Amino acid sequence: MPFGDPKFTVVNPSPDVDQTIRSLRASDWLTAAGITGGSWAYGYIFGKPTRFACGSTAMALGMTCASMMLLQNGRARLRGFVENDKEVKNYGAWPVQPELRGIVQDPRFPIATGIASPLIKPPIDWRNYD
Repeated sequence: MPFGDPKFTVVNPSPDVDQTIRSLRASDWLTAAGITGGSWAYGYIFGKPTRFACGSTAMALGMTCASMMLLQNGRARLRGFVENDKEVKNYGAWPVQPELRGIVQDPRFPIATGIASPLIKPPIDWRNYD
């Protein structure tokens, strides 16, 4: 996840796995099925001596990758880093939204440009350092 303010409305700044899985879209599930099936086909095609064993192993690896992508994309959507109009409509917006300011300079360097609000990156309290 980027270290800066989200560009869309925040639904939940810290969603757990259950809420992330409940909020997945059909396109997420189809992507996971495609990655899993494609990885089985890859293992079957290139696993010449033991095609089914290689296909099954590749499918397990592809399913692991697909499940991590599901959670990453769903969590990014709930946290507001990806377009999330359906989630805002279904679950509502979080009561405390970060300050959305315009990009001051180059958006590739969010720490240097200062686009992070104090809610995301609080200022350093130098009184505790001696």
